[in-house]
Parts: sequence; C-alpha cells; structure tokens
Amino acid sequence: MEIHRLFASFLHSILTPNPSHTLLCHKALQCFNAKQVPDISIEEFLERFAVYLQTDPSTYVAAYVLIERLVKKIPGASITLLNVHRLLVAAITLSEKILNDFYYRNADYAIVGAITNEELNTLEIELLKGLDYDLRIESEVYEKTWKSICEKGVSHKRLLSH
Repeated sequence: MEIHRLFASFLHSILTPNPSHTLLCHKALQCFNAKQVPDISIEEFLERFAVYLQTDPSTYVAAYVLIERLVKKIPGASITLLNVHRLLVAAITLSEKILNDFYYRNADYAIVGAITNEELNTLEIELLKGLDYDLRIESEVYEKTWKSICEKGVSHKRLLSH
C-alpha cells in the first residue's frame, strides 16, 4: 500500500467527525480552518504531494508528529475535515525542511496544496508559533508514530472494505 493512502486512512481514523466542533476550538487554530470542507479527499490531497513533489514517507510521519503535538498543546483543539488539509500542507512543508537538505520552494507546496503562497507562509508561521518553534522529533516518537500509522491505517482500511 502506498504511504499516502495509508496515512490518509490513518487520518480518517482519528478525525473528529463534526467539522463544526473546530469552530469552538482555541483561536490559535482558527487560521487552519477552511471556509468549507474541501472537495478533495485527504487521500487525493496527499497523493498530489506524492506525485508532484515526490514526498518521502518520513515526511508524512514527521508532519503527523507536528500536527499531533500542536493539537495536544491547545485545549479543545481537534483535527477535522475543515482544518486537516491546511494543517497538512503547513506540516508537510515544515517536515520537508527539517528532514531534507534539499526541498521545494514554499510556492511549490502552496500550488500543490491549492492555497496561495502568502497563506502557506502564514500557516507555516502559525504552526511554528503553536509549536513554540520546537521541531525536534525524537527517534522513539517517530518509530511509535510510524507504527500507529501502519496499524490504525490498515485496520481502518479493513473496516471500510467490509
């Protein structure tokens, strides 16, 4: 199974089902809310990064670690269909920068993420602020996250196929 599909399945398994719940969360996450649920599925969205930017599997793992860390720091915050796409584009952009010596320009990530470069710059800054600029990912956390993505993603896929 391709990693972006597994990761998308994993994200679906942890989404808060009610998108309106996000509107009640801490205002630090408000910039990540879309005006409406995007027409593109999470899987199709992640596939765009895999196809156009050759996103490495480790980037998806690191992106989730950053998103999870942000959500845990903000009381009442959750990942929903309203914010997951914008959280992903910001977290993937940052993850590429922390993991790789060579990465694309923000403008490229913005195009693939279907937002403006200015929006991505703002989202990236807000994600950095929300994380207190702490982008360290310990190997134990990475391994645990990778295992969770594999286990939950595969079991969620099985549930959907029955």
